[in-house]
Amino acid sequence: MNKKRIWFIIPTTILPYLTLLAVATTLLSTTHPVFEFIMDSVFGSNGIYLIATLLLCYMFAAGLSIICFVLSIRRGWDSLSLAKSAVIIKLIQVPAYIIIFILGVLFSITIFTLPFVMAFIFLNCLTLISTGLLTTAAVINAVRQGVFKSEEVILLMLLQIVFCADVVASIVFYLRLRKRFCLVQ
Repeated sequence: MNKKRIWFIIPTTILPYLTLLAVATTLLSTTHPVFEFIMDSVFGSNGIYLIATLLLCYMFAAGLSIICFVLSIRRGWDSLSLAKSAVIIKLIQVPAYIIIFILGVLFSITIFTLPFVMAFIFLNCLTLISTGLLTTAAVINAVRQGVFKSEEVILLMLLQIVFCADVVASIVFYLRLRKRFCLVQ
């Protein structure tokens, strides 16, 4: 993916980390001066503004992902570079997902923090869809370029909406795609 196109996917890449920052700001705003400053100065000590800002960031990133998907399909971007970008994004997000999973397990212990768990599930589904669009575009372009047959990639496209399986499927697809491009050249 070239330098101009990379700006479409950077917001999607950082989404899980924004979720963690929002949780840290919410939980640590009374004890840590940095988070207190963020909560007071940026959000006016109003958690609703924090949530609204986080949702706007997610919607903005999802919009950019959709634009990237449409442009890559219409203009026939290189499937190998799209697949590589998708793998890089998913691997960058893995540490945040591990922390979010641990927090989700801890927050599910009590009923008072259950809204956090529901928010984690919702926001992670949005991120999963946004990152899955890039892999789906790579798959569609690979089929159009004649590197794969459509029957070979149906399972891969379905796995893009399953947590954890999407990362493995993207890596497998990228490695197979790279191998096939090497054989063609």
